[in-house]
Amino acid sequence: MKIAIIYAYNGAKFQGSQTQPNGKAVEDALNLALRKIGVFSPVISSSRTDAGVHALMQLSSVDVGDFWDLTKLKNELNRHLPASVFVKNVKKVNADFHPRYSAKARAYRYLLFCGRQRIELADLVYFCAKPDMKVLNEALRLFCGERDFSGFYKNGSNEKSPVRRLFYARARARKTALGEFVIIAFKGNGFLRSQVRLMVANALECAKNPEKLEILKNRLENKSQAVPTKIPAPAAGLYLKKVFYS
Repeated sequence: MKIAIIYAYNGAKFQGSQTQPNGKAVEDALNLALRKIGVFSPVISSSRTDAGVHALMQLSSVDVGDFWDLTKLKNELNRHLPASVFVKNVKKVNADFHPRYSAKARAYRYLLFCGRQRIELADLVYFCAKPDMKVLNEALRLFCGERDFSGFYKNGSNEKSPVRRLFYARARARKTALGEFVIIAFKGNGFLRSQVRLMVANALECAKNPEKLEILKNRLENKSQAVPTKIPAPAAGLYLKKVFYS
């Protein structure tokens, strides 16, 4: 029986999601929990997240025995996983289901905290001054549609093409009892390695200096190789929010 495991994690505790030789990745924690309950096949995940990046809904598949009750399996996994990983649901999927290639779209969120630094938010947000929201959204809109993102990913993506389609990219401010957050939302048919963090960094650079909007626009229209910045936004603020399937 093939199952899909839907889970969340605090990425600050891990060296990324993809299994590592030192065993300090999210998949390593999940594989170890599975081995403790007698499942020895390695998981296959829908998305790869970098060190320090979080997930609200990651999905991995694995083959297990037909005798498993899925509710019991979920509870057993949570019993053996560290507190920084939590299984939300376990469900049966078709034998030909592939977490990555069956996905139709992915959504990410990036969190800025625009107040004094708070210890309880360490590793969970990017602390920065509140950006100019109008210019920030103007910059984010430039990413929407089908684009060549050659200037917006790190080497090592192992992708055949840098072209991706973004369905939306937008920011909104929200005041809470803790302080003011800015939430930047993205949804696309796929993302390259560190693409979201580089889009955030470039949009924030434009919000600080609106003259750089033209640089960003020219790069996305393939009129120039220049980008406002090649340094990605910190990993702490990034969350894989959801993976969409048919």
